[in-house]
Amino acid sequence: MRRFKKAGCAATLVLAAIASGAGARAADGQAGESPMTVAPAPAGPAGLVSADPPTLRYGVLSADDGGRSHVTFCDLKNFVFKSYAPPAAPQFVGIPPGDVKSISYAVLPVGYVGAWHAAPGPQWVITLSGRWSVEATDGTVLEQGPGEVQFNADMGSTPQGLEKHVGHLTRQVGDVPNVQLIVALKKPEGAAPSTEACQPASR
Repeated sequence: MRRFKKAGCAATLVLAAIASGAGARAADGQAGESPMTVAPAPAGPAGLVSADPPTLRYGVLSADDGGRSHVTFCDLKNFVFKSYAPPAAPQFVGIPPGDVKSISYAVLPVGYVGAWHAAPGPQWVITLSGRWSVEATDGTVLEQGPGEVQFNADMGSTPQGLEKHVGHLTRQVGDVPNVQLIVALKKPEGAAPSTEACQPASR
């Protein structure tokens, strides 16, 4: 079992990117700016890979054509240096792909172990405090802590192995509860689950 751990504190950048994306539609319904680009990353951990210009690496839980779930990594690029709220000084801001459906908080109590399941839809999960992990059906485990970011999109997973596991197994890690901010994205109408780990907009 391979284990992906550790990351820089990148939650502020992601929250700014999601917030700008949530409010980036013009009155006529058109996007105010182009979404950021997403590219496969060679490996983890999640976090800020470069600062100027920023590249934000995040963990991804996705399913392949055979329905088996995997942990991989992707990079968010093309932040724009501008004032987010004039006359405030400029900062790096970006619009991630996809439209926000809802924003929720989740608290995993100490000892929590969730049953094997697939994500209900494409969603960003930002760890606010504590630690947690997801185990994919291929045996990879992604463990994350405060400031780390994950994108869950294993909706296309199917039963695997003798145990018929589907999707991922979620666990709280350590001796304090895990607090998460979950940003669910809208599923494109009639679209099949994507097997492209770094293309959340197509999910």
